[in-house]
Amino acid sequence: MVKKRMLALGLAAVTLAASLTGCGSSSETDNPAATAGQSGETDSAQTTDSSDTEGDIIKIGLISMITGDNPLNGERMNQAVQMAVDEYNANGGILGKQIELSIQDDQTLQDMAVTCASKLISEGSVGIIGPHRSTNALAVEAIVEQAGIPTFTGGTSPAISDLGNDYLFRCRASDTIFAEAATKYAVEALGAEKIGLFFNNDDFGTGAEGVIKAYCETNNITYVEEGHNTGDKDFTAQIMKMKSEAVDAVIIWTHDAELAIHARQIHDLGLEAEVVSSPGVTMQQVIDMCEAEWIEGWYGVTDYVSTSDEETLVDFKKRFTEKYGIEPELYAASYYGGTVALLEGIKAAGSTDRTAVMEAIRKTSGLKVPVGTMNCDENNDLVHNINVAEIKDKIPQFIEAVTVE
Repeated sequence: MVKKRMLALGLAAVTLAASLTGCGSSSETDNPAATAGQSGETDSAQTTDSSDTEGDIIKIGLISMITGDNPLNGERMNQAVQMAVDEYNANGGILGKQIELSIQDDQTLQDMAVTCASKLISEGSVGIIGPHRSTNALAVEAIVEQAGIPTFTGGTSPAISDLGNDYLFRCRASDTIFAEAATKYAVEALGAEKIGLFFNNDDFGTGAEGVIKAYCETNNITYVEEGHNTGDKDFTAQIMKMKSEAVDAVIIWTHDAELAIHARQIHDLGLEAEVVSSPGVTMQQVIDMCEAEWIEGWYGVTDYVSTSDEETLVDFKKRFTEKYGIEPELYAASYYGGTVALLEGIKAAGSTDRTAVMEAIRKTSGLKVPVGTMNCDENNDLVHNINVAEIKDKIPQFIEAVTVE
């Protein structure tokens, strides 16, 4: 851990000087378009736990994936965070000040995530939303802790919970919840006796792999696992191994592009097994990459199912669709919730002092957002519930909600 923190801080020092030009950004100040549906300056990334405000402005930052291999996900993050800012500004802002959002592009790269965090810290942001991927969250965690700036990630790796970083919050459920729920559903609801696991070799995939493996060993479930890398395009050997092992259910834990390829090749190679996926299969951008027959009858564990009739989710979906002309999805729902938690934390603190805001966020309890009810635990995890959905005619159908404390 010490080695990783030293590396992150060293990288931050190198990138800070270039951050003003090296990190793509935009500052959004759109006119407020909706009504909210939820009830000290720094020169270095390493020196302060306070923030800067200019006149009637409170600055917050967003690190999203504007370019790279997930630009649509980044676009939904941008839209959702901007919507939350617009809604609060329309209601008078916070502490009598308007909120200004600075959006930075990390290109889905770890070094760029550090550059973006450094830039936002140096600008005097009170808090940061993002970065998304677990690898990027782990890359920036030391610098945000050193700077003392509340930061919200949607990375789901269990490793994030183990950091002991008071300033790093998670606005989605941990894979400890997701992966165990997926495995338990495959065994108890689908009757699986032999499970196959396809997982990405990065922090996202290996975090879930550890949880699934532990569950199977504890419950005497036979399992077969095959790893792969981001960018791989041929999973024939892995799928054929699952066929030869005669698994009766497979769990897939990977990113969007690789998930869609798995879907096509599992269908084409005739692997007959129930499939339970990480949240990606419930997201429109993945569904759009698939033919209906590839994913028909698949199950997904996710924090957001658009067909749910939960009141807060329905209201968010309506407002987002009215503002942007498209329906929201997982990234929009998750990062809207993270933004609301940050802004409510500033309001509760009655101050833009970063430490005071952090302490207020850690007291979050009963805050309703589109992905559930936020209650901050000792690991700074805010969301403790997931949903199970089944894909029917390319539409995720809500089955049940599961809460884990």
